Parts: sequence; structure tokens; C-alpha cells
Amino acid sequence: MANPKLRQTLQSGGNVVAPGVYDAITARLMRHLGYEFLYVPGSQTGTVLGTTEPLTTVTQMADVGRTVVRGCRGDLPVLLDAGTGFGDPVHVMSSIEALENAGLSAVHIEDQTYPKRASYHKGLEHVVPIDEYQLRLEYALKARRSSDFLIIGRNDGFRAAPDPWLPNGGGREEAVKRAHAAIEVGVDIILVIGVREKEDFQYFRSQIKDIPMMALLNPTMNLKDFEDVGHQIVVTPTTTIISSLSAIHDTYENVMKTGHTLPIPGADEMREITNNLLDMDEKWAVEAATTES
Repeated sequence: MANPKLRQTLQSGGNVVAPGVYDAITARLMRHLGYEFLYVPGSQTGTVLGTTEPLTTVTQMADVGRTVVRGCRGDLPVLLDAGTGFGDPVHVMSSIEALENAGLSAVHIEDQTYPKRASYHKGLEHVVPIDEYQLRLEYALKARRSSDFLIIGRNDGFRAAPDPWLPNGGGREEAVKRAHAAIEVGVDIILVIGVREKEDFQYFRSQIKDIPMMALLNPTMNLKDFEDVGHQIVVTPTTTIISSLSAIHDTYENVMKTGHTLPIPGADEMREITNNLLDMDEKWAVEAATTES
């Protein structure tokens, strides 16, 4: 079942910061650091699986989501990127069932074309007509069993590529129009993708009223900035995997060049933290009570 804390926090006017995670140990590390919400991004999950987000399946996303939820024993609400919902309305309903059964607290569904195109990674985002987008959201809402499981209406209208139904491409007005279309069918939260500047966030907040809004943390703004522009939810889609790969890359590049590893600052402390994340004290206590030596 969905953790109700996300819904309760938003209803009380509180703010949500959810770092991106992709397995049990990154989830537990974020909990150790004091984060109270977690986010499973599609792009990061695709990278961990050795593929691209458009080639991930709902089964893979549900499995990662379930692993993250169980990794924290269900204590933390987990938001997840459900892409386009993985098909037409009947597939969207099946996807929602699988994702809600995984114990997630929220998913966002977007208006990109399905199957998704890998070219979105370089900013070439093709979106479907608004009525098709609304159908995805409408049937996602029909499929959920609990009001604690929130549906987020994401739209890529701000930087959409030209299409027959959008000949001049996207922009502010198109993103607002799609947000209002999502609100019309009853979504719980709005996410406009591609926004980086505070002025744009302020504009969208002024045009999209009376509903929580979600944003992606970026280098041009900090968490206080997002509070100032009225965006209650802030997530990090790729920071965790990029910082992890960067550290691994540098370490093993040095091994390749020099033949040995370098001392890792704080390694002993991290080993102790890792033991805590794995509940080793509990396991050692059981062994001490049940074995002779």
C-alpha cells in the first residue's frame, strides 16, 4: 500500500525533497542522510540497467520501485517516473496496478509519444495531442485503488519539438494548456519539464493554481528558490548515478594508469556507515545468540 505521508505533507502545505535512488543501498543511504522521501527516475534506472529509459519496461520499473520501497521497509514514500504509462489506456491501467502493488506513493505520467524515442535525451521531445494525454491520465486515475497513491501529470510542452498538431513546437503557453488539461481530469500534482530559470518557474506557478507543483533540482537554483516560487516537490533525476559513476570512473582510471588504488578519503567511516545500512549489528547479534563461536 502507498505510504500516506506524501499526500499528508502536501495537504498540510509542507515541502518534499526526494533524491533519486535506484536500489536498496542508495535508498538506505538517503534515509541515513535524513531524507524523508525518495524518487526513482526513469533515466537513472535505464542507465543502471545498461539501456536507455525508452527501452525500460513497466516490469523493470516496478521491480526497482519495489526494491527501493522494501529497502527502507516502507518507511519512506517513494515517487516514480512511469514515463508515458507504457501504452494506450488499457496498458496504462495495467501499469498503474503493477506500480501501486509495488508500494509506491506516486507516479508521474507524461505526454511524450509512445513508444518513447531515445532522442529525448538530447532535448528532442515529441508530444501527443492533448486529448490523448488526458486519456492516459484519466485511466491512470481510474485504475488506482487508494487516494494515498498520487498521480502526477507531467508535460513536456515547454520545449516540445514541432509535430503536425503542434507545428511551431512548444513553449510557455503550451505547457500551461497541458497542465490545465491534466488538472481537468483530476491529477494530484503538476510537473512541467524542461524549466530551469526562476522566472519561468514563477510564471508557471502564477498560471497553474491551487495544485501542488513538482520540479527538478538544477544548478541555477537551490531548494530555497523552489520554495520561493511555490513548487512543493523537488527531485533529482540523475545526480545519484552520475556522481556514483564519476567516482568509480576516476578510481579505476587511476588503477589502469598506475596499477594501484589511491586512498579513499573517509573510507573507514563509509565502511561503518555501510555496515549500519545493512543492519549488521542486528545480524551479528543473532549470530552471537545462535552459534557457539
